[in-house]
Amino acid sequence: MNDRSVGVEVDATAKWLEERGIVGAAGLLRRVARQRDEAVRRLGLRPASPAYQVGAGECPSPRDLDAAAEAAMLRTEVARLQALAERASWVPDPDAKRLWRWRDGWWELSYRRRNPKDGYYDTGWYLWGPPGGYDGEWAARAKTAAMAEANRVIAEHRAATDEGDR
Repeated sequence: MNDRSVGVEVDATAKWLEERGIVGAAGLLRRVARQRDEAVRRLGLRPASPAYQVGAGECPSPRDLDAAAEAAMLRTEVARLQALAERASWVPDPDAKRLWRWRDGWWELSYRRRNPKDGYYDTGWYLWGPPGGYDGEWAARAKTAAMAEANRVIAEHRAATDEGDR
């Protein structure tokens, strides 16, 4: 399935998508990552390096400029794909009691019945976030209220992590 390496993060995300039955998105993610890597390879760059050093006296060839333009276009397409996934809001899983959302990482909202042995002290919706996020925290009893609460928690989490990165 993964004929060439597309990076650890991309491959892990694609496997995660496949495990949840979202095979089309996993294939698209791998294909875009391979196209990006191919454009960078043709340009002869490391993924995060500029095409050439300004003031170094070197001018890139037209072929290098084409590859740089393609790499920039692919970065734009990946950003657009992420924006569309964020705007999609909560997407139902094939399992009727589970919802997924992309907001700088995957978030899961799942319905659980009361079972203190498993840590579910109340029947309702629980929120899981990306690593370092939330791990099965109570959101609400009703689905609509749980989605609103999860969106609020995710917004707070993003604001806190954005301030930490700056």
